[in-house]
Amino acid sequence: MANCHKLFLKFNGAIALESSYKETLRKSRDTVREKIRNYFQDEQNGFFPKFHGQGSFMINTIIKPLDGEFDIDDGIYFIVEAEPNQSISTFHRWIYEAVNGHTKQKCIDKQTCVRLVYAKHYHLDLPIYYIIEGQTPRLAHKGKGWIESDPREFIRWFNEKARDNNQLKRIVRYLKAWSDYRKGNLPSGLILSILATNNIIYDENDDVSLYKTLVNIKSSLTLNFACYRPTTPTNENLLETYSDTNKIYLLTQLDSFIKSAEQALNDNTSVENACKSWQRHFGDVRFILNSSKKLTVSCLSESLASDTRQNKNIFINYDDTEEFIENHFPVCLQFNLKIDCQVSQNGFVTRSLSKILLKKFPLLPGKKLKFLIVDCDVPKPFSVKWKVRNVGEEAARRNCIRGQILSDGGNYQRLERSNFHGSHFVECYIIKNNICVARSRIDVPIKF
Repeated sequence: MANCHKLFLKFNGAIALESSYKETLRKSRDTVREKIRNYFQDEQNGFFPKFHGQGSFMINTIIKPLDGEFDIDDGIYFIVEAEPNQSISTFHRWIYEAVNGHTKQKCIDKQTCVRLVYAKHYHLDLPIYYIIEGQTPRLAHKGKGWIESDPREFIRWFNEKARDNNQLKRIVRYLKAWSDYRKGNLPSGLILSILATNNIIYDENDDVSLYKTLVNIKSSLTLNFACYRPTTPTNENLLETYSDTNKIYLLTQLDSFIKSAEQALNDNTSVENACKSWQRHFGDVRFILNSSKKLTVSCLSESLASDTRQNKNIFINYDDTEEFIENHFPVCLQFNLKIDCQVSQNGFVTRSLSKILLKKFPLLPGKKLKFLIVDCDVPKPFSVKWKVRNVGEEAARRNCIRGQILSDGGNYQRLERSNFHGSHFVECYIIKNNICVARSRIDVPIKF
């Protein structure tokens, strides 16, 4: 089994916020707090704000997103004896006035908070609460009124769960990095944190722990597609409003992630190929094997110099050019797709590749190959894309593994030739509304 634990630890270091940056954020947050305190002192309206950090910054699972802009949350609490007479809009206006102009960007007054934007760096969300002693805080929600909410409870709950093993925080970061890398509507950091905490399987290796945790998450969501908040408001299903499309997308992405993890953890998978499997879901910018774009692989070749073929290890450098459809489009498989291949050569009858392989005939080099769609129930309009991937020692030696995502051109087919031996494959993708809604694959084992 390829052990990628050290790669995951390096990955964790690449996505987690550095201590120096955290300190800078704390100082910036404290400056905003002082501005808000001064505002209410000047207003002399009898309200005196207190503050409590919340969210991923406080439980130390925050990551640096690929677009460079992340959010931190700082709750503003007003201790009162009864529900305030002032409207929720008034409280929002006060906080907006207190911090607007602090940055070059205008503040944003959202439903649940006032957002202070530090352009291209991060934004600070400022939710507003009132507390009556002995009762649950109530959040100033512009659409729903004063609603029960206590993010401080969640911080205590999560920190208690993670108290004896920091692996939980790393697993949460990995899931957030996956969501950050993937296009499409994957769950929020809060939901991923709850799902990870409720389903984590600890292991001495992070790659194994992540795989087993993903399997548990997928199983629990398949049995009951729900994620209940463990703290106030208790028993709130955070996935209740998920559409069928988003539900299918999440389960499909989890399934794809699990299959890649299984491939990475296979006993016969090299560290290099395991790294590539993980990169399908994390990208190759932060999850890296080394700084080189070349991969050195050990492959098994067959010597043609003798009638008795001998196995030998050959180390070959080749350019890693393979692309993955998940890197270009959200994948939400909802329709059926089947492709086949017509094999032809001058002077010979054209046959389908599926029938050739069914009869256990060899596919030899020098053939013309026409890959085409034979069954598809995706309603038009849609576009078609292809991937042709050469596999094997000869493909690596020729530096011709290919694997790029190619446009169809509108004729729903792809013309190739069986140039050299190897266990190649071709994949076809149907893109509708900028989402991959169907995919099919055919193996092309070219023999000597």
